[in-house]
Amino acid sequence: MKRSSRPRVSRSICMSKRLESLMFVRELGTGAGTKVALMRDARDGMHYCKKYVSATAPNWQSQVRQLKNEFDIGVGNNHPVLRKSYEYGIVKRKLRAIEAYNILQFVDGIPLDRFAEVSELSLVIKVFWHVADGLHDLHRRGFVHADLKPHNILCAKNGRPTIIDFGQACPMFTRKERIQGTKDFIAKEQVERQALDARTDVFGLGATMHKVFLGRSVETELNSTAVGKGGVNLDFWRNPNTGESKQFDPTLLKLIEDCCRNDRSERPENMQIVKDRLEVSFDRVAKTA
Repeated sequence: MKRSSRPRVSRSICMSKRLESLMFVRELGTGAGTKVALMRDARDGMHYCKKYVSATAPNWQSQVRQLKNEFDIGVGNNHPVLRKSYEYGIVKRKLRAIEAYNILQFVDGIPLDRFAEVSELSLVIKVFWHVADGLHDLHRRGFVHADLKPHNILCAKNGRPTIIDFGQACPMFTRKERIQGTKDFIAKEQVERQALDARTDVFGLGATMHKVFLGRSVETELNSTAVGKGGVNLDFWRNPNTGESKQFDPTLLKLIEDCCRNDRSERPENMQIVKDRLEVSFDRVAKTA
């Protein structure tokens, strides 16, 4: 009887042969050719995510690059807000690739915009402070996330956030060959394929705050037809528990406006400045809650 050939795995590892001990639990989602599955380690019961793409996918090469990029940056993520990567590899059968994968930290949470719908304003401001703190750590390491948006920030029930999806992240001052990003959250320098820096993520965070706090997208280089002119649109915050609406604290509105400046020289220079200003807003909002 002929033995069937067992797939071989070529991998970059931060944990020893983790893939072999993982058991499939359920699919978590799909997107751009990749799939994400919840996995359980048979040895200790810990849960992980497996992001993977089949070699038959039409965008195989670009997805492999993004998976490898996410691993290379995520393996160094030691800040509690930044999602950790553990193992990257390509599964081969008879020397032919059949799948590329990345083993990631499992994050049990919901997207930030959904979390904000049922949370007090002061708590959401606190979440953004922690997000800015995580990004500040990423920037100190010399990387830009370059794709911040509500769905890339997951919140646990207690509000603890985790930044995910480092597939488009890159070293500081990188000039990308093509436009990458999400149209409602993309900075001008990304569209113009200029060098990216910490202020690129400041814009992404500001656009995310605009969407979460005000319920609408800020104007960017790619969505101006749909959104219309006018930049930051000021509005009111509706208390999720009482339904009462009240005007935002002016310091928070000014921060959102400054972060969303088209000219990056007019944005806060780094995430430490954003953190400091969020702290001022948090203190003011908490006192009037």
